[in-house]
Amino acid sequence: MMIKDVRQWLQAADEDRELRAIKGAHWNLEMSGLVEILYREGARPLPLVLFDEIPGYPAGFRTLFGVLASPRRLARALCLPHSDDPTALLQSWRAKMRALKGIPPKVVGTGPVMENRLSGGEVNLEIFPSPFFHESDGGRYLGTGCSVILKDPDTGWVNVGTYRCMFVDRNRLALHMLESQHGAMINEKYFSRGKAAPVAVAIGVDPTLWFFSCDRMTPWGVSEYDYAGGTKGEPVEVIAAPYTGLPVPAHAEIVIEGECHPGELIDEGPFGEWHGYYANNALLPVPEPVIRVKGILHRNDPILTCAQPTVPPSEMTAMSSFSRAATLWDSLERFGITGIQGVWGHEEGGGLLFLVISIRQMYAGHSRRVGLTASQVSVSASRYIVVVDDDIDPSNLGQVIWAISTRCDPQRSIQILPSLGSSSNDTTISPEEKRKYQTPPKPLYSARAVIDACRPFEWRDEWYPLARISSELRGKLIDKWHDLLGPLGLKK
Repeated sequence: MMIKDVRQWLQAADEDRELRAIKGAHWNLEMSGLVEILYREGARPLPLVLFDEIPGYPAGFRTLFGVLASPRRLARALCLPHSDDPTALLQSWRAKMRALKGIPPKVVGTGPVMENRLSGGEVNLEIFPSPFFHESDGGRYLGTGCSVILKDPDTGWVNVGTYRCMFVDRNRLALHMLESQHGAMINEKYFSRGKAAPVAVAIGVDPTLWFFSCDRMTPWGVSEYDYAGGTKGEPVEVIAAPYTGLPVPAHAEIVIEGECHPGELIDEGPFGEWHGYYANNALLPVPEPVIRVKGILHRNDPILTCAQPTVPPSEMTAMSSFSRAATLWDSLERFGITGIQGVWGHEEGGGLLFLVISIRQMYAGHSRRVGLTASQVSVSASRYIVVVDDDIDPSNLGQVIWAISTRCDPQRSIQILPSLGSSSNDTTISPEEKRKYQTPPKPLYSARAVIDACRPFEWRDEWYPLARISSELRGKLIDKWHDLLGPLGLKK
């Protein structure tokens, strides 16, 4: 079955025993707090968590956390065979992406999201149980697991991006977008001409579309709708939103549409970020564009999809690790880098800040070239880039630390690259520098480190023998002791 909406997603997760339903949790810190506890201290795989009977809201007005937080759910969204091995899943996705042809969305006359339509004085964002996520947040957030839809005024290209939306009042949202993101660039085109930017916020979209909405690597001018359709092998169904005319997912749970006006800003945040900090000027709010909400569409008993960023690992970091690794691997190969055996972005670094590349060394300087090239690829705006030999699983943090500890000479093997461009979300930049950056705008810089944790190429053939069980002895022991070791899932 090709999944078109969140309700089919719930059914599939329930059949896989990955759905957890909780009734009676409050929107104020309880829902998000329970998710954080489950994800940090609970069993794996991370469950899909559905909240219902939220105090102050009708039963059936639900929230959903963890849409793509497990390998099985991620594989299903990308229409791939399930694998618990992250490297195998990554390879399957890279093979699919190489052959992927985009399929544009299909405009339909109506869809489930049209079951309820609010406009004019009926508009009221308070009907949805927006969570208060973290104890130091500046407000409630309606849009975290959302897709914000904008159209380029010059080309008609439709961008679908995940940009957070803070609840302000019954008909206003604060929209947070970094200046380097496509949505902010599109908005600025309207603002520079003195025009209002039409915008729609879709919540509870098809998980395949949401993956691409979160993925920052979709090129300028290419719609995430096309990538989602190509991945599924069929077009995403859209309708023309009644007020803005923007194409919005027909099977979404909620669509909020309106416009942002030039020069109209409101304090947004603070909000706990994906790396586990309040990094954008610490605990101070930041002026952001306002969405004047003109209309709301929603299904009966709508499901508000949410994403809970917190100290990693969190529900967002598994997806980020996967997408960043796939894009970096492809980028390196396009630069002509050979011998790459695996790439991974570790969840402890939010999927971005600690990247590992495994290579089969082929020539002197190979490992250094890989690390330095990766440090200049936009996807790898990472704090640490580690290059390891092909006997190291790049997704296994224990093996990576072992390689750094035993094969890396700090003086010879670590290079610091200073004065590289950064953003206001960088936790290594002081609040004072960020205040200077804002008024008037100034560039921000930070450094990156490339760690060569490979065996030195010059004497790798004389590298010290490993004190580890041989594959032959391992196989014999598993055969002999299969009654003991078989239940542990060990295979020959």
